[in-house]
Amino acid sequence: MRTLAAAVLTFFAVLPGMAAAQWHLGIELSSSRYGGTAHDTTGTGPPYAGPGGGTGLGIRVDKSVANVRVSLRASYSTAGFKLSGEGIDFSDKSTGDVLEAVLLFGIRVGGIGPSGAARVELGPALHLWNLSGEVRDRIGAVGALAYEWPIAGRVSGAVRLEGMISRSWFEAVDLPPEYERRATRRAAVSLGLRYRL
Repeated sequence: MRTLAAAVLTFFAVLPGMAAAQWHLGIELSSSRYGGTAHDTTGTGPPYAGPGGGTGLGIRVDKSVANVRVSLRASYSTAGFKLSGEGIDFSDKSTGDVLEAVLLFGIRVGGIGPSGAARVELGPALHLWNLSGEVRDRIGAVGALAYEWPIAGRVSGAVRLEGMISRSWFEAVDLPPEYERRATRRAAVSLGLRYRL
């Protein structure tokens, strides 16, 4: 939590010096899948228990400082809850929604065509997983590979492949003794639009 707070404070500390520069505001639609979280070690129950994945909607604001782009993203997704394994695939989409705040630092690593740009992004993330009214907060790390291209005027598009890892979203008291907690992982793909302010 302290790492994310320090990163957010750093982001806002450089705002005055960047106020005269141009900013980008964007919206993203994502699809994600989760892994890890909890695993049955005895083979008597469903091997996987945890978030099920789903669709997310995010808003981001970013600004390039020298060769580094700093982005702040907030998103909401319906991860749900899932039990899965051989012969079973149970999902409950009525619970398990996720709020996420991410601070990303990205650099351009190349391009495709005359105006497209490929970027690598890394940063800390705060996840708030609401499971049946009980909110779990976790700090994680996010890494992404993005490709951006101009569409028209001030509008550009982006496709992003993203991975996330954090400690298990379960507490030890949540699980039967045959389950062990594992790091929660997420893989996501998103499409976005950005507007230059």
